[in-house]
Amino acid sequence: MKVDGSAETDTKWIAINHEASSLLDVIVHDKFTPTNTTKSKWQSLIKGSSLQENCNKEGFNIHGGRNDRKMYVRIGIVANDNWYCDSCNSCIGFGTSVTGCDGKVRFMSCGNIHACYSTYKNTATFGYILIQ
Repeated sequence: MKVDGSAETDTKWIAINHEASSLLDVIVHDKFTPTNTTKSKWQSLIKGSSLQENCNKEGFNIHGGRNDRKMYVRIGIVANDNWYCDSCNSCIGFGTSVTGCDGKVRFMSCGNIHACYSTYKNTATFGYILIQ
């Protein structure tokens, strides 16, 4: 990922080791598929990124939430201030939609959203997905 206006050398990369016949096969059925990348690696993609402390659910097609707290992340990680994952207000990833504590839904193609209490962060990035 690369934040707009940053130097070319500021592009950050992580590897997600997942075997599948194609990326389309992983995301097309909208079924959650976990990954094992770690929260710190996701945060390393964006300098100054912010995630809540708990939940830390990562993978492909992360979705859920209560009626008033919907979330969706195509590829990435979601986090919450509680241990349960049904009201996450922060994420890093691709294809994100998160409802903040204020009830507003925030969408982002790629980047970091943290929308709760004293932390409101919307950092849009350029995202690159390379498949081998």
